[in-house]
Amino acid sequence: MDIWAGFQLNRKEPVYLQLVRRVKQLLASGQLPDGSSLPSRRETAAQLEINPNTVQKAYKQLEEEGLLTTDSGGSIVSCPEKSLQRLREELVREMGMEFIRSAKELRLSFQEVVGLLSELW
Repeated sequence: MDIWAGFQLNRKEPVYLQLVRRVKQLLASGQLPDGSSLPSRRETAAQLEINPNTVQKAYKQLEEEGLLTTDSGGSIVSCPEKSLQRLREELVREMGMEFIRSAKELRLSFQEVVGLLSELW
Protein backbone atom coordinates (compact mmCIF):
# COMPACT_ATOMS: atom_id res chain seq x y z
CA MET A 1 0.00 0.00 0.00
CA ASP A 2 1.27 3.46 -0.90
CA ILE A 3 0.42 5.36 2.28
CA TRP A 4 1.26 8.71 0.72
CA ALA A 5 -0.92 8.30 -2.40
CA GLY A 6 -3.29 11.25 -2.60
CA PHE A 7 -1.79 12.83 0.51
CA GLN A 8 -1.67 16.63 0.30
CA LEU A 9 0.43 18.77 2.60
CA ASN A 10 -0.96 22.04 3.90
CA ARG A 11 0.74 25.18 5.15
CA LYS A 12 -1.34 25.44 8.33
CA GLU A 13 0.73 23.12 10.49
CA PRO A 14 4.18 21.58 10.66
CA VAL A 15 4.78 18.94 7.99
CA TYR A 16 6.00 16.30 10.43
CA LEU A 17 2.71 16.53 12.36
CA GLN A 18 0.80 16.03 9.12
CA LEU A 19 2.80 12.87 8.45
CA VAL A 20 2.13 11.59 11.96
CA ARG A 21 -1.59 12.29 11.61
CA ARG A 22 -1.73 10.51 8.23
CA VAL A 23 -0.21 7.34 9.68
CA LYS A 24 -2.54 7.52 12.69
CA GLN A 25 -5.60 7.98 10.48
CA LEU A 26 -4.64 5.01 8.33
CA LEU A 27 -4.11 2.89 11.44
CA ALA A 28 -7.41 3.95 13.02
CA SER A 29 -9.36 3.26 9.83
CA GLY A 30 -7.81 -0.18 9.40
CA GLN A 31 -6.17 0.72 6.10
CA LEU A 32 -2.70 0.25 7.62
CA PRO A 33 -2.73 -2.99 9.60
CA ASP A 34 -0.47 -3.83 12.52
CA GLY A 35 2.81 -5.24 11.22
CA SER A 36 2.78 -3.25 7.97
CA SER A 37 6.01 -1.75 6.69
CA LEU A 38 6.34 1.98 6.14
CA PRO A 39 8.42 3.35 3.30
CA SER A 40 11.94 4.34 4.27
CA ARG A 41 12.57 7.87 5.41
CA ARG A 42 14.42 8.64 2.18
CA GLU A 43 11.67 7.16 0.00
CA THR A 44 9.03 9.18 1.84
CA ALA A 45 11.07 12.38 1.59
CA ALA A 46 11.62 11.87 -2.13
CA GLN A 47 7.98 11.02 -2.83
CA LEU A 48 6.63 14.01 -0.90
CA GLU A 49 9.50 16.31 -1.92
CA ILE A 50 10.32 17.24 1.66
CA ASN A 51 13.43 17.25 3.81
CA PRO A 52 14.46 13.79 5.09
CA ASN A 53 14.93 15.32 8.55
CA THR A 54 11.22 16.14 8.58
CA VAL A 55 10.36 12.52 7.89
CA GLN A 56 12.84 11.43 10.56
CA LYS A 57 11.10 13.70 13.08
CA ALA A 58 7.69 12.21 12.20
CA TYR A 59 8.90 8.61 12.41
CA LYS A 60 10.65 9.38 15.71
CA GLN A 61 7.42 10.74 17.18
CA LEU A 62 5.54 7.63 16.04
CA GLU A 63 8.23 5.51 17.69
CA GLU A 64 7.97 7.53 20.92
CA GLU A 65 4.20 7.02 20.91
CA GLY A 66 4.73 3.26 20.54
CA LEU A 67 3.16 3.04 17.08
CA LEU A 68 6.30 2.27 15.11
CA THR A 69 9.37 0.12 15.59
CA THR A 70 12.49 0.54 13.51
CA ASP A 71 15.41 -1.81 13.07
CA SER A 72 17.84 -2.68 10.30
CA GLY A 73 14.94 -4.16 8.31
CA GLY A 74 12.96 -0.92 8.24
CA SER A 75 10.03 0.67 10.05
CA ILE A 76 7.13 -1.55 11.07
CA VAL A 77 3.76 -0.44 12.39
CA SER A 78 3.23 -1.65 15.94
CA CYS A 79 -0.34 -1.03 17.02
CA PRO A 80 -1.94 -3.72 19.16
CA GLU A 81 -5.70 -3.51 19.81
CA LYS A 82 -5.30 -1.55 23.07
CA SER A 83 -3.18 1.09 21.33
CA LEU A 84 -5.58 1.17 18.40
CA GLN A 85 -8.51 1.92 20.71
CA ARG A 86 -6.57 4.75 22.37
CA LEU A 87 -5.61 6.10 18.95
CA ARG A 88 -9.22 6.12 17.72
CA GLU A 89 -10.33 7.96 20.85
CA GLU A 90 -7.57 10.53 20.36
CA LEU A 91 -8.51 11.18 16.74
CA VAL A 92 -12.24 11.38 17.47
CA ARG A 93 -11.60 13.85 20.29
CA GLU A 94 -9.39 16.01 18.02
CA MET A 95 -12.03 15.96 15.30
CA GLY A 96 -14.74 16.94 17.77
CA MET A 97 -12.70 19.76 19.26
CA GLU A 98 -11.94 21.17 15.81
CA PHE A 99 -15.64 21.07 14.93
CA ILE A 100 -16.58 22.78 18.19
CA ARG A 101 -13.95 25.52 17.65
CA SER A 102 -15.35 26.19 14.18
CA ALA A 103 -18.95 26.22 15.43
CA LYS A 104 -18.05 28.65 18.21
CA GLU A 105 -16.24 30.93 15.76
CA LEU A 106 -19.51 31.09 13.81
CA ARG A 107 -21.35 31.74 17.10
CA LEU A 108 -23.61 28.74 16.63
CA SER A 109 -25.62 27.72 19.65
CA PHE A 110 -25.44 24.22 21.08
CA GLN A 111 -28.96 23.60 19.81
CA GLU A 112 -28.02 24.72 16.30
CA VAL A 113 -25.03 22.37 16.33
CA VAL A 114 -27.11 19.42 17.53
CA GLY A 115 -29.74 20.21 14.90
CA LEU A 116 -27.11 20.41 12.19
CA LEU A 117 -25.54 17.10 13.23
CA SER A 118 -28.94 15.41 13.34
CA GLU A 119 -29.83 16.74 9.90
CA LEU A 120 -26.51 15.76 8.31
CA TRP A 121 -26.33 12.34 9.96
